[in-house]
Amino acid sequence: MAIHKLKPSSIADRIDAGRRRHADGGGLYLQVAAPGQASWVFRHQEKWRSLGPADECSIEEARDRADALRKAAREGRCPLQMLDAGAPAATGKTFAEAMAEYLKAKSPTWADSNRDRELRRYGFLFGQIPAFTALPLASIDQQAKNRALGHWETGSKKQSDVNFYIEAILRFAQTGKLLRVKKPGGADVEHHESMPYAEVPAFFKRLVKVGTVDSKALAFTILTGSRTDEVIGAKHKAPATWGEIGEEDGKPVWIIGGNRMKAGRKHVVPLTPQMMKLLGKPQAPDVPLFMVSSQSAMLDTLREITGNGYTVHGFRSSFEVWGAEATNFPRDLVKLCTAHDKRSQTDRAYQRSNLLAKRREIMQGWSDFIVSAS
Repeated sequence: MAIHKLKPSSIADRIDAGRRRHADGGGLYLQVAAPGQASWVFRHQEKWRSLGPADECSIEEARDRADALRKAAREGRCPLQMLDAGAPAATGKTFAEAMAEYLKAKSPTWADSNRDRELRRYGFLFGQIPAFTALPLASIDQQAKNRALGHWETGSKKQSDVNFYIEAILRFAQTGKLLRVKKPGGADVEHHESMPYAEVPAFFKRLVKVGTVDSKALAFTILTGSRTDEVIGAKHKAPATWGEIGEEDGKPVWIIGGNRMKAGRKHVVPLTPQMMKLLGKPQAPDVPLFMVSSQSAMLDTLREITGNGYTVHGFRSSFEVWGAEATNFPRDLVKLCTAHDKRSQTDRAYQRSNLLAKRREIMQGWSDFIVSAS
């Protein structure tokens, strides 16, 4: 088994080069999440553990730790248990304590008829991951979250709910604020946290530098104002394929069938040159537009670049706020771009074009704002 494959003098360049996992041998890897952001990780029997950030842990220190872990494995001990048991103990408020404070503030906003049920649901779900809830807040990183979420099937509603709850609780612990939005009926509900549109170009610039299929899928989703499952699919939903890419009026479009849309109606997305560049060369009709690494690939990519609790879905709000505050486009037309079609059945019948030319102008403006500004 070859070890010490990486030259110490090459580490800085590898970290600056962008997202990739570099093998040093013997289970030790340099994992680069984004340019300038890297950590040392150890792999044992298809499971991974972090050995520490690369800017705090030198390659020599990482190798020494990996040597000790390999020795433990040869002696019949579990190196991952050694890492978990030997991790420095963080202090301060635990996630369980932060959750109790969050629920104390949040539960009064729920309807009386729902309050007990919601509290039981939090208790039931988080009761299944006691190791996570016992963690001090200061020690919770993306790896800790991923281990907790791994308790449920990828893409399942329970996993999605717990993921959202974790982010909401951590945000409350940091800011003391509950993020809510008013429904038409007046009820308060938590919403998908959106990045301020003015920050999107700078984020997009970092995103495209990552250069992976996952990052390209996220970039395409942002530019098109689409939902995650419309682009990469979901557990019981097919992903977007090349068979959905076509032309209308001699210009490229993405035609999403009603069976894949939330409202059950076909949606036509005008594709800009920036979007087409992300798609690359045309493939066979049944080939997915983006063969991502997992159902959580785009969210994981987003979190690796920014840890501010933003969601993929939130970029739809970023787009709509941009349309309202930075342009003179009609609000209804902007919302139509994200398939929020409030027209009556009669209006839709008369406006068979789906106002495609006008929507193309809006989508081109959004693409230019993001890409040229980035």
